[in-house]
Amino acid sequence: MRDLDSQIDTMFNEAIYHIEADNTRRIKKFTIRFTKSNQKYSPDHLESLLGSYEKAIREIPRQFLRTEKIARQKYLMPLEEERRHALTKVMTEHVEMLVEKMNRKYRDIFKNQKRLEEFDDRIKDTLITSKEKIDEEIGKFSENLREKLSSSSKIKPEELARIYELDESTLVDLKAIEPLQAIHEVFGRMQGDHVAKGALEGIREGIVICSKFGTQFGIDPSQNHTEAARRFKKRSIAAGTLVLKDVIDAIYILTQQLKLPVEKRNSEIITKTHSRINESLKEHDGVEKIIASLQGFFKMLSIA
Repeated sequence: MRDLDSQIDTMFNEAIYHIEADNTRRIKKFTIRFTKSNQKYSPDHLESLLGSYEKAIREIPRQFLRTEKIARQKYLMPLEEERRHALTKVMTEHVEMLVEKMNRKYRDIFKNQKRLEEFDDRIKDTLITSKEKIDEEIGKFSENLREKLSSSSKIKPEELARIYELDESTLVDLKAIEPLQAIHEVFGRMQGDHVAKGALEGIREGIVICSKFGTQFGIDPSQNHTEAARRFKKRSIAAGTLVLKDVIDAIYILTQQLKLPVEKRNSEIITKTHSRINESLKEHDGVEKIIASLQGFFKMLSIA
């Protein structure tokens, strides 16, 4: 799912920013400390500086793969071979970038101290070791993710897309995968309950109807290609999408109450969330059908 890959890549940008920022703070702290004691660029100071960069380099696969893991487990998306190569490439590039910074900043200092061979060997070793670590960690990550996904009972995004007649990319944009998975998990525990089965089907019907909001335009065909018409379509689709997300999130909240024993349910949350659904749907075509489709679900929560 390329949309998911793009979202993860954006998080990678944030991760490398924080890794570099932490490195900069450490280096500043070390430099202040050693300068105050008249030991600037002493062996101990240089060891601290290089050690700080090496720590930053080790953080790259650790943080990047943690980010990738969280996102893929959340959306039940396996690591395809193409993505695996892309991951290796982006982590290697960031490692090489930090190694090059080490080279630019400290090579001349080591050269002036007649320690150039020592520095070059260390740089070479850091680069080789880091690349080997990336390959090793990606292998472990891939295997672990495969095991996690194969044992998961959650409905996969492609199946949710089929059930609700939506694109997977739309589900990702709406952040709807987790809520819908949770809704199905709750009803999955009620297998054999015909009332629950009917309520879940009603939820499905309501969401499908709601997903059409903003996609049907009452525009004169002759005006269809005008700028005003394009703006109107864009606003309509955006408004419809917001309603769809609001309804899914509200149903999710109610489902979390449904799974509790009756005596532990929060009636205030149920009442407010039910009102939120009605408020979100008002003035939209098809609202009566949606509310009617949700009646079985509402009755399970004793909502009149």
